[in-house]
Amino acid sequence: MDAGIDMVLDTVRTLTRDNDGVVIEPLDFEDGVLRIKYYEGENEECPECVMPPDSFREMVERMCSVQAPHVASVVLVPAR
Repeated sequence: MDAGIDMVLDTVRTLTRDNDGVVIEPLDFEDGVLRIKYYEGENEECPECVMPPDSFREMVERMCSVQAPHVASVVLVPAR
């Protein structure tokens, strides 16, 4: 990976830190495609705070457009 991608992933980890069991693991980056293993986890105190995969992917793509513009798309691989 690189500094821009790392910054994006660190930020989304911070945003999802209250979810039990959340998985955000970069798998690879090739030809402009960032593949991430993702599981949204659970948050019994705030179920609406759990980010569904499609919303997570869109957020990461938007953040990459600023911090890592060489990322053309994000593909999520289910963690479970």
